[in-house]
Amino acid sequence: MSRLSCPVCRDSSPRDLLSLDCGNLDGSSLYPTVRLMACSVCGHHFNDLSPNEVAGLGRYYNNEYAPANLNSVVKEGDLPGSTGKFTSDRYDQLYRLIAPHVKANGAVLDVGCAVGGFLDFLKTRGYSRLYGVDVTQAYVEAAREKNHEIQLGDAESLPFDAWMFDALVVEQVLEHLVNPVMAFREAARVLKPGGVLCIGVPDAARYGDLYYFDFYWLLMREHIQHFDITSLKRLAYSEGFDLIGYQQTAHPIMGEKMVMPNLSAVFRKRSDGEAHGSPCTFEPPSVSLENYVQAETKRLEQRRQALSLIAASGRPVYVWGVGREFLYLYEAAGLKNCALAGLVDMNPFKRKTATMNGQNILSPEILSGASRDACLLITAIAHGASIREHIEINKLYTGEISYL
Repeated sequence: MSRLSCPVCRDSSPRDLLSLDCGNLDGSSLYPTVRLMACSVCGHHFNDLSPNEVAGLGRYYNNEYAPANLNSVVKEGDLPGSTGKFTSDRYDQLYRLIAPHVKANGAVLDVGCAVGGFLDFLKTRGYSRLYGVDVTQAYVEAAREKNHEIQLGDAESLPFDAWMFDALVVEQVLEHLVNPVMAFREAARVLKPGGVLCIGVPDAARYGDLYYFDFYWLLMREHIQHFDITSLKRLAYSEGFDLIGYQQTAHPIMGEKMVMPNLSAVFRKRSDGEAHGSPCTFEPPSVSLENYVQAETKRLEQRRQALSLIAASGRPVYVWGVGREFLYLYEAAGLKNCALAGLVDMNPFKRKTATMNGQNILSPEILSGASRDACLLITAIAHGASIREHIEINKLYTGEISYL
């Protein structure tokens, strides 16, 4: 398949929809620019990556993404290893979707299991034949400490025998894959005839319905496929799966303000020689993601104007939160033109290993030396309230605080 072919319908002439500079920490292997493509035939949207960018994405998962998550000081969010309410609620939604189709004695494989959280959840519901696979070594090692049957591998090449499982769970994985058709083919290989495949992905049709921050669902650059129910159903149907049912939900990721639109669907594998299920009809290509891009582009222009005023003032600027939002503001919106006096983050992994344009990432104590005319820009949007509380309790800073 050529680099620019649509991963769903294989059409070779998708059109450019957006090029967005997202920024990077020094030495990061994550690709810096989102090049969003739109298929003119089936309407699927996906990020265009070069072979070098694909290889860099693999390094990013192991060397940056997983260590940052595992070392996060924030534990209430829906991160790998979390046992909080957000994660438990998502697991419960997923369980209720697949439980009618999978008996407790069925063999279940969680593809992209991270540290085995959903396997733990299924075990409490009476399931015992539980297996997992993940592409990230650090997650696999953490999961194995729980005595789960975990293998290192990926969805496009599963390290299991044919016809081994009654059910596959591929939750928040398909959007990460360069070639998602191979994930369906591998699922068809390892599932027993009539087995079920449960897939959960961010719902691209509703990106614009749950605003959190400019372009946020595209700033998550590890998400390179943007599925809606039409494109997901089309791909599954072409690879031997019939849709049983689906649901559109939403769940908080990091605090109540950051709510991701989710799409969860259950498919049944057709047996060899079996006729297709009910006729598969497809809706016309959705324009909702394209409307989302237009709306966010207007927000970006407003950010640029606000930051240009701060840059022109020459005021020293401190930034708290060196993550996706900061990198986007730095590169796309012009934060790099401001007089950056200090970068702050609570994550010890970032403070130990990361720099930005040669500038170290420091602990909040640096704010105690801020001048009176300084401005603190909080870019860790999900944690704004807790950051303000930390500042007040520890009397770190008394100047202006801005969220833009």
